Amino acid sequence: VVEATAAPLGGVLPAEVGAPMARWYAAAGVDLRTNTRVAAVHDAGVELDDGTLLPADEVVTGVGVRPETGWLAGSPVLVDRAVLVSPELRTALPPVYAVGDCAAWESARYASRVHVEHWDTALRAPSVAAANLLGGKERYDPVPYFWSEQFGRTVQYAGYHRVADRLVWRGDGNDSSWTVCWLRRDSLVAVLTVDRPRDLAHARRALERGARVDVDRLTDPHLRLRDTLAR
Repeated sequence: VVEATAAPLGGVLPAEVGAPMARWYAAAGVDLRTNTRVAAVHDAGVELDDGTLLPADEVVTGVGVRPETGWLAGSPVLVDRAVLVSPELRTALPPVYAVGDCAAWESARYASRVHVEHWDTALRAPSVAAANLLGGKERYDPVPYFWSEQFGRTVQYAGYHRVADRLVWRGDGNDSSWTVCWLRRDSLVAVLTVDRPRDLAHARRALERGARVDVDRLTDPHLRLRDTLAR
């Protein structure tokens, strides 16, 4: 596996969170090359940016997507990599709306513009846009969520860590299961779990209501996450 960033899932997670996942590849006998880019693909295999040739019969690419917004250049629709939309998912050109991977919405929950490229967004946002097209006044401001299966482990994420000012570990990345929490001051803003579904369930409810946590208790992986919430 050739990975351009410093760790697995480096495009969406800090390297210190993705780093423990690199050991999963080694344990499965997979050669993971981080901080490495592909220069070219030949009939004989994959040429890396350092000139190394990796022989290959089949090549699978997983490089993500980029919103195709070039055709909007010169229009009143505002674009900053993604189409900029209001909390109602309306663009700067009423009554045009945008949803899914191409849209970045204004979030009151995170006091930030949020752009999430995952099917969960494409699943839930259209109903808000449709309601508003029909005269409604609904706002889209969810707790983002995604998940991944990695070598038999379930990795789940909820929230938006880019607004956080602190990262807290529950457990050790060397353990079979662990959780990472992101805080803004003492409020939980995002969580990532590895085979800890109870932590994820408790965290999603806490994130929905913007709950504060007791940081000292939060670091204890033996406590239920809901029991670490500030009273």
